[in-house]
Amino acid sequence: MEAISGSGFWSTPKPYCSFCGWNLNLARGIERKSLKQLPWGFLFITSFYAALRYVFKIEFPFFFVLIACVFLIFGAIVSWRRLKLLKTSHPEEAYTNVLPSVKAAQDKAKQARRDPYQHLQILLKPRQVRLKSVPRAIAFAFPISWIFIVYFGYLIVRDQIAASGALSTSGNLAAFLWFTFIWALIAIPTIRSARRDRRLLAEGDLAMATITHQELTSGKHRRSEIHFQFRDAAGKLALGEGTDDSRLLYEDMEIPVFYNPDNPLENVALATASCELVEF
Repeated sequence: MEAISGSGFWSTPKPYCSFCGWNLNLARGIERKSLKQLPWGFLFITSFYAALRYVFKIEFPFFFVLIACVFLIFGAIVSWRRLKLLKTSHPEEAYTNVLPSVKAAQDKAKQARRDPYQHLQILLKPRQVRLKSVPRAIAFAFPISWIFIVYFGYLIVRDQIAASGALSTSGNLAAFLWFTFIWALIAIPTIRSARRDRRLLAEGDLAMATITHQELTSGKHRRSEIHFQFRDAAGKLALGEGTDDSRLLYEDMEIPVFYNPDNPLENVALATASCELVEF
């Protein structure tokens, strides 16, 4: 079953399969959300134009307002056509009358998911774990960097006292302190997260979780955030979340999760951990 991209004109792409129904409701929801943004878009454009013209007395060309409105209408038409296609491309009998080839593909996919899980189950504790490349580099560079931070900090303070006779947080010292703060802000959480993930992967219990939600974060460097749920050895439901760097995980997929048996809320998915298993 090939998943194709279902996305609104200004929305985040969401793969779906129009035959088996996987992620179809989420794809429809994205298109409906895009349509609901149309009146708010018109309201924002008209309010912005009215504020410029009548409040701030700025002569703003109405031509640009028309272009923005046409853009909104075009995007709404695209979302409406895609929503209509989603409604007609998924017959109800697809749920009840599954083709043998589709059933075989589903069974094969389930077996492929179970095999890695069975392999992980036979690994003895403590499991052999290693850090991934980026956390490993930060964990190695952070203690060494403090040697240079202390040394160059001492030189800056000594030169400033010798030049002015008083210590102040200006010039080179302010820039140096700001760099040290940013570096610590990046390195310390990364190292703490890596230590936690290392402990969970080495000593934690194993369970299979189901992804309940996936979305791409906004910004220049978009990340795939996933939310999942699983049941621990006692049958209690636990939730978790993480960042999927591969951007290949979506709703209803199963992933192995390692958790603290005393506190299942302390967990990490293997796909989102800052560490990896050596034997896997």
